[in-house]
Amino acid sequence: MSYLVGIQIRAEDVSTFASEFDSWVKGLFLDLGAGEARLAHTIYGGDRAGLLFASATFDSIMDAALAEKGMNSDHRVGETMAKAGAQRVGRSLGVIRAQRGELTGEYGTTLLIESPSQQTEAEVQQGMDDSWVHMQGNGVTGLRQIQLIAAGENTGLWAAGTYTDDLDGLMANSAAMFSDTAVQQAMSRLGNRVLGRSIFRVLSST
Repeated sequence: MSYLVGIQIRAEDVSTFASEFDSWVKGLFLDLGAGEARLAHTIYGGDRAGLLFASATFDSIMDAALAEKGMNSDHRVGETMAKAGAQRVGRSLGVIRAQRGELTGEYGTTLLIESPSQQTEAEVQQGMDDSWVHMQGNGVTGLRQIQLIAAGENTGLWAAGTYTDDLDGLMANSAAMFSDTAVQQAMSRLGNRVLGRSIFRVLSST
């Protein structure tokens, strides 16, 4: 099981922050035990538009916490934040429940989903298979589902991140998926409800 740390950042100088992240910050994440590190820029998403989203994956919650301690003790982090006029506005932890394809592509979307039911592992994987049948191809490269376990008021919600080289293709695939009878029946049975969607551009990834 892998865990994902997501950090929301508002920066006056996005280009500077992205350059610093690509040149050394993602390397620091890896040195501190992360399996991957990414930076995305939300381009559409209501009051989230313009926010940067830095993320990293870890094998355990303790590994994530120790990495956070290591980041905070590195003076370069504060210097970079000051240089880019950046401020952290949120930090969340989620567990990666399922993934299909490869998380590549310049763009992507994130769906925030409410699911009051306690899904079994088999239900999670079957739901991902049903979704991936429609979402793959047409420019879409990968899909990841995360259950938020420490995210303030969003704790317990699910986030579905989809990566693509073609946003129009992604949206066409999404429409086909949500019109599928099996998907609709599963959402109704589990009480799933989509709360929002954002669109992002990938600025850096490992």
